[in-house]
Amino acid sequence: MIEVAYLKILLVRHAQSFGNQRGEMEGQTSTALCRQGQQQAQRLSHRLLTIGHQPSHLYSSPLLRAKQTADAIATALSQAGHPISYYCADNALQEMHQGIFQGLTWAQAQAQYPKLCAQLMTDLAWQPVPQAETLSAARARAHAWVNHVLQVHSLGEVVWAVAHEGILQQLVAVLMGCDRTWKIPIAHTAIFEFWLAAKSPRALTHDRFNPEYWHIHRFNDCAHLLP
Repeated sequence: MIEVAYLKILLVRHAQSFGNQRGEMEGQTSTALCRQGQQQAQRLSHRLLTIGHQPSHLYSSPLLRAKQTADAIATALSQAGHPISYYCADNALQEMHQGIFQGLTWAQAQAQYPKLCAQLMTDLAWQPVPQAETLSAARARAHAWVNHVLQVHSLGEVVWAVAHEGILQQLVAVLMGCDRTWKIPIAHTAIFEFWLAAKSPRALTHDRFNPEYWHIHRFNDCAHLLP
């Protein structure tokens, strides 16, 4: 059996916040985890302790709902005798800014901006919301974060990150080398885990399309939330 050193990148969506519970488009604002979210974070933390490889580095969006989720993970690791050597907030993992809709529910947005909401409901094509982050800007931010991780981490290291549904869709697309962004209904505390045996497919020739170099071990995995 060939022993391969993989760079293991595990991405997690934060647990449910009060704003999520109310249906608010929180974007780059944040409320704390609600009671259900706190329970989700605990169940996630216990699940992560069982996967067999613990991280040296934990990154988190600085937004409160993500930070509280990451704190629960870090605490569980420490109590289990696996303290993290590096834990930091990273602005690149923030949710996409929602512009003038930020902090509103859809019903509130319809009441305040009826014409814009009607346009959004009648055309599938992307339309800009004033002051909101664009899709291309979010993809560029995801590219930059992944490139940073590939530059500063070595094969054999384990990196975990806590982020948000919108930016996670972009991060997953970047890691998979997609030329588009697939819509993924990502549950709270869902786990994505990628193993890379090379830093970039561009560095390879015949093996660029060899799946032994690129493994998906978990994809939108939220089995820990099952009763």
